[in-house]
Amino acid sequence: MRNRPKTASGSDVRSRWIVIALVATTVFLCAAHFDPKLHTGGDNALYILLSESIRTVGDGYSTTIEPGPAVPHTLVPPGYPVLLAAVGALFGRNIVLLKLLSLALIAGTAWIFCLFVRDRARNREGPYPHLLLALAFAVSPLLIDYSHWILSEAPFAFFVMLSLFLLQRDSGEREDRTFWLALLAAVASFYVRSVGALLLVAASAGYLVRRQWRKFLVHGVVGVALTIPWLIRNRLLTGTTSSYLEQFSVANIYDPEAGTLDLMGRVERVLDNAWFYATRELPRALVGSDSSWSTHPLVDAVAIVVCVLAIVGLVQALRRRPGALEFFFVLTFAAITMFQSVANDVRYLVPLLPLILVYAIEGALSVAEAARRRVPRLRVLPAALAGTLVGVALLSASARIPRNVDMLSRYSAGDPYADYHPVWRHFFEAAAYVRGATPEDAVVTVRKPRLFRFLTDRRTRVFPFTTERDSVLSVVLSTDYVVIDQVSRATTALYLVPVIEENRDRFRCEYRSEQPYTYVCAVLDTPP
Repeated sequence: MRNRPKTASGSDVRSRWIVIALVATTVFLCAAHFDPKLHTGGDNALYILLSESIRTVGDGYSTTIEPGPAVPHTLVPPGYPVLLAAVGALFGRNIVLLKLLSLALIAGTAWIFCLFVRDRARNREGPYPHLLLALAFAVSPLLIDYSHWILSEAPFAFFVMLSLFLLQRDSGEREDRTFWLALLAAVASFYVRSVGALLLVAASAGYLVRRQWRKFLVHGVVGVALTIPWLIRNRLLTGTTSSYLEQFSVANIYDPEAGTLDLMGRVERVLDNAWFYATRELPRALVGSDSSWSTHPLVDAVAIVVCVLAIVGLVQALRRRPGALEFFFVLTFAAITMFQSVANDVRYLVPLLPLILVYAIEGALSVAEAARRRVPRLRVLPAALAGTLVGVALLSASARIPRNVDMLSRYSAGDPYADYHPVWRHFFEAAAYVRGATPEDAVVTVRKPRLFRFLTDRRTRVFPFTTERDSVLSVVLSTDYVVIDQVSRATTALYLVPVIEENRDRFRCEYRSEQPYTYVCAVLDTPP
């Protein structure tokens, strides 16, 4: 008699449909918050330019932003540009389709997280509000915000979440398919962002603590073998393996004259950054990076509660038996708090948000368990916390979606700069002027060289961030045009404007926007 094929149980079928519903919710919210315009940072332009260099035979992985030959690029690993290049090879420079890649990766991250927390619920005794937790992540404004930007957060979150999910399942003594897939996902995260190296270190540390010597050795050797080619390439080209490492020691990347930090300065930076992320960036993660609610005292209070409970959950996990998840969280949080204070941003919480939510819920479970006799009502704390996060996220979405729909309506009606701040609208309009009114071989001095290069197809240079005016003037005079914008007033007003005012006879205004003014000035070979 033939064995009948196994069929899924009713609970498995329900679980699958719940996961599908949660991911569909994520996709719906991503669509409702979708923004077809470019991000105003230079990174999205850089990623696209790098992806186009991959598709262009001859120059290799390089940039052609400044005048001169192509410059081999060593700062951003090629993983994300390769993904963009694949889309570009099929559809060309289509901004919307490149953004849809981010949306697909965010949806994939939500799907993996649902499976991740379901596994954790099955491995714990007692109640575990995994459905509410999965819903809290699925509707997370931070997740939604990065679903429509051409930035590395979406692919990095996807590969990190995939690796953590597989590492959580990797319980055998031998290297099976789960082990290898987790390793490859971690390597992929490294090739998306260099900080992914911490995931490889965390996984190896997890095997070491669990005394899985063979896995520790194989993971370390293969991980190094797969990542070292990028490091060797950079070493041969620049003499250093990572340009990011230098930024951990300088006081301010936008003020080179500020020098480097001593030991006490670094300790102070870590403490300041930790408090900043807990009280400023985590609230933005809970309600949306552009939401005015992020400064509301109630949202701040929720963020503080999440932080405290996440610390409790993390400590409990470290006391039991730390693994790759705990090591990754500690190492990554240490890295972002040691990094430049002026570069602090909610984007760095994207790969940590899944673990922040998990540890917060598990911390709430620990508190409820410890107080079950004295305060029996605390047994609802985990579900109440997850429900609060869901409620805050959905209320924020209900406030943000109508504004976004209005932006989409104006964009569809022919306004390509709909909802940009006026200073950015004028920056983009100035770029459109330069693209249409200057020679193709013109070189422009501008504060945002990567973004301006992408918008205008003109070579660009950024002025030096120094008060030595001769140095600034030398760079400006080496170009054909200079843009005086309002998007980076701290640096433009401090370094560029005084030089222009002192040498008015060397420039001729070609374009001026409405207020707040953005100028495009031609650089004259000789004073009139």
